[in-house]
Amino acid sequence: MPDQSHAGDGPVGAGFPDVEVPVGGAAIDPLGPSLWSTTGPATFSGVTVTYHLKGVSGVRITPGAQGGGDCATPSPARVVCTDPRGLSFEGETVEAYLPVEVTASRSARPGDTGEVTITVNADGLAPITGVSEVRVLGRRDDLPVTGPAAGWSGVLLLAAGVVCLLGTRRRRRMILPAA
Repeated sequence: MPDQSHAGDGPVGAGFPDVEVPVGGAAIDPLGPSLWSTTGPATFSGVTVTYHLKGVSGVRITPGAQGGGDCATPSPARVVCTDPRGLSFEGETVEAYLPVEVTASRSARPGDTGEVTITVNADGLAPITGVSEVRVLGRRDDLPVTGPAAGWSGVLLLAAGVVCLLGTRRRRRMILPAA
């Protein structure tokens, strides 16, 4: 599992997870900061999340399909997202806030790493900056299973285990010892 760095001593804490991307493919999960309120319920307006990719050839960041924000790409290595709704905390963590997609071209080299500097700004909040590492993998099946697919896989494996357990119990019940 990739490391996750943390930042923020103010009213908002932030985690900046690392991401792995296969050559010729996309990372399983979008890249975005995980945010949480350290002071209880809070709302922030004027929220902007800026991403700056550096240090790795053949890797690109683009606005994510998830997140609900408005994103611009001022350069191939930079994405800026804003959230017209504002950021509200009701006691839970906001995972992958205003995320970007990370992709690697076929020319990317396995083992190469780079960094995405992520900065979160909001009205009345000191900027929060962190760094996520981007690592290029050789094959898609080298990626860890996470996200919604992992949840369904776990449910299916659990269901299969229960069916096997019930089948085994039923067989045992049918075998009666000789009297």
